[in-house]
Amino acid sequence: MKSQPPDLRLIYARTPAGDAETRARALELSPTARRILALVDARRSVGDLSQLARPGELAPVLAALERLALVEAVALAAEPTEAQRRERERAAQARLQAIKEALRDAFADELGIAGRIWDARIADSVNLDVLRRALREAVDAVELRRGEAAAKRVLAIVRPLFASDS
Repeated sequence: MKSQPPDLRLIYARTPAGDAETRARALELSPTARRILALVDARRSVGDLSQLARPGELAPVLAALERLALVEAVALAAEPTEAQRRERERAAQARLQAIKEALRDAFADELGIAGRIWDARIADSVNLDVLRRALREAVDAVELRRGEAAAKRVLAIVRPLFASDS
């Protein structure tokens, strides 16, 4: 049975056990669960966290972390005002354009003519979620064809631009 996605306004906090787990790493958590646990901070809503996770991975991870008593829902965020929504969208579009500009020709530089396809997919990304998915695939392609060092060069371009997400 598939779990229902949590309310996007829910705010989770780490429990004392969750704080201890982030330090000790005693449990065998998946890399995704460990990353989500680290991002839970009693300020970010589920909606905010979903922007930092792959589609479909957040709900089951939060449910598992709750079952393990590592996180708990502590509040419900207020709905953003229309002005706040517009500002968030403007900021997201500005970040999208900055990342596209920073990555211009990055994949052609690493893969030659074959990289043009990835450069075009990046340029055609309509929002940050689409861009993240394209980047994951493109970086994997670079790593497969050119090795880890080449993938790290591409990641070095984009990481600082996503740094404010975490």
